[in-house]
Amino acid sequence: MGGDSYRDALVGIRARIEDLEARILDREAEVTETFWDSLPKDLRARLTELREGRELATADTFDELTRAEGMLAAYVDELDRLIEALPSVEAEWSEVPDEVDDPPDLDLPLRYGGPTPEEASIVLRDLIAMVRERAHDADVSGSNPVYLARFRERECPFALRATLYTQGNGMVSEVDNYLVTTIPRALPPIVVRHESLFSSIGAALGLKHGFEVGDPSFDGLFVVEGTRAAGGLYLGPAVCAQLLALSRFDVPTLRVDPASHTASLSWRFEPAAKALDAAVRVLLAVRECRPRLQFRNE
Repeated sequence: MGGDSYRDALVGIRARIEDLEARILDREAEVTETFWDSLPKDLRARLTELREGRELATADTFDELTRAEGMLAAYVDELDRLIEALPSVEAEWSEVPDEVDDPPDLDLPLRYGGPTPEEASIVLRDLIAMVRERAHDADVSGSNPVYLARFRERECPFALRATLYTQGNGMVSEVDNYLVTTIPRALPPIVVRHESLFSSIGAALGLKHGFEVGDPSFDGLFVVEGTRAAGGLYLGPAVCAQLLALSRFDVPTLRVDPASHTASLSWRFEPAAKALDAAVRVLLAVRECRPRLQFRNE
């Protein structure tokens, strides 16, 4: 290749690269940070790798410029594909599953064995009465020491797992309750859990994570892990009041996990209608939150 031909080739490929870079800036301006956050980690890593072709755009060799053009062209094609699919992605993220999976197993050993059949039957009777007071067609299944109740309220699916524990004499000492329902993927994650002694010491040393909602009774009992936007969305006065009501039985843990489409509450206490009522009210309030999902800039 003669000198003039080589320079012409470099000029041509650099012009195409400039055009690709302009298209990239235009396409990237169309999407929000929420869009990038929604992408799987492996896809984001691939896009980041392809975009690094811009660093080769000032190279002096034809081979490096060709590589840069290929990387940037692939990046633009991938962005075009993702942006074209955004309407269906937004619809999927806004969808609320109509059925809920079983709560996950605790995977904790029953150190003292299970309760006696007589003890378990008493708890099971109370569990059935409690859930069927809310929904007469509630389904209760399982066997000592783990039972599962399923019911619906306001068209929302709920699953409650109750695990019975003893202190070695066959008598039920406590019941681990795990209540779960479904949520849309678009909701932000949050964890609200017990303000433990360790957390209190950390707070005194200025090491506290999360934030406070401004209610001394609530903030003294709970640690909130998540963004302030998530806290503002979920933790209004009514929800905080129900969490405090539930804490009269046991300080619960609230988890909003959009990746699994679930929101859950866990606490330890024997079947109690007031505790279940507070838990259901909290999860209903979370499930009915509707954030403004925005993948594209307006």
